[in-house]
Amino acid sequence: MQLDQNPFFRKPITPWYDSNFACWTLISAMGVVFCFAVGGIIVATGDPGFSEHIWFPGMLCFLSGFLVIKIWFRLRTRAGND
Repeated sequence: MQLDQNPFFRKPITPWYDSNFACWTLISAMGVVFCFAVGGIIVATGDPGFSEHIWFPGMLCFLSGFLVIKIWFRLRTRAGND
């Protein structure tokens, strides 16, 4: 009879880039980027010369917010499994 090489009672080892500390660090860094992008949107809407470039801070705001939400859900589901 062959032994199971991957028994179900072992906890999987999470890599360093998926650790809780790395996820919280990335969430806080993306929060700063989000605030920076919101400031860029405010400046771009206030000056008519920058109105054609509002897509860049808007995209930056969307992507950083999406990443924060995605990593927060990852942390939440991981905490539910422990």
